[in-house]
Amino acid sequence: MNPNNPLKILLVDDEEIVRITLQKFIERLGHATECAEEGLSGLRAAKTTKYDAALVDLRMPGIDGIGFLRQTRKNTPELPIVIMSGHGSDETREEAMQAGAFAFLTKPFRFDEIKSLMEQIRDLKHP
Repeated sequence: MNPNNPLKILLVDDEEIVRITLQKFIERLGHATECAEEGLSGLRAAKTTKYDAALVDLRMPGIDGIGFLRQTRKNTPELPIVIMSGHGSDETREEAMQAGAFAFLTKPFRFDEIKSLMEQIRDLKHP
């Protein structure tokens, strides 16, 4: 990771342990994170703050990850959004990708997957 090009990442997940674990790992890679506990607060954050990417849980109370993705696409179509799920099926993955997801991560994910994603997003944002 290039410390001269840190990313600002929005983490949206209703599971506290997932948010904290991801936050610590992404920050250890040299990036900044902000967290939201559910989709609606994540949408508000995405509308008011510029992020380099968002990692969003598929299943949450209120608005789910696909709903977050579709709503965010209306305001910030260039924002890379990664959908995460512990309940992902091929159909769900396909739905997320067709809705414009940058990537789909199945929980439990490996940290090398997160590191690789951060590198892909950095390369996209800072070629």
